[in-house]
Amino acid sequence: MNRHLRRVAVVAVVLTVTGAAVLTTWGAFLLRPHGDDPAPADAVVMLAGADDGRHLYARDLVEAGYADTLLVSNPGGNSEKVARRLCTGIALPADAEVVCFSPDPRTTWGEAQMVSAIAERRGWERILVVTNRPHTVRVKTWMRTVTGLDVRVTPVQRLDTTMLPVHLVWEAAGWIKGKLNGQW
Repeated sequence: MNRHLRRVAVVAVVLTVTGAAVLTTWGAFLLRPHGDDPAPADAVVMLAGADDGRHLYARDLVEAGYADTLLVSNPGGNSEKVARRLCTGIALPADAEVVCFSPDPRTTWGEAQMVSAIAERRGWERILVVTNRPHTVRVKTWMRTVTGLDVRVTPVQRLDTTMLPVHLVWEAAGWIKGKLNGQW
């Protein structure tokens, strides 16, 4: 093998190993258990997203007495069937108020802004946010930055591993977009 080809092969191996290490580290960062244990709060906030168990988990937290208000981000309206059930009363938690909203923009940052406005009007001090594990760190950062509240994030434990590559890219893009927009 000539010198040039060896150099190209070494560079290719180094880039491959480095890329694999970066992806593994990023995945471990997103998936490590860094959620908070549920604690009493002024509201349970269910962020929009996949039907991964977050809807029922948020309702169960309210029914278990962690809060008497369930705030549901439902940017898809009637197209998001499970969230719609919480908003229309079919799956309402017992003895609780349910407030549904559509964030503008339809992003985690938009959700944080909407939650902040509602929390300020109602005089809330602590919220308990439900999302998925890969989203936990960004949610906690954005919500604390925007709301100034005591934010606890308790993710659903179920994770669709077939969606893991999507989560890795989606979260990386969210952090980059947040940095470019001056959100952190």
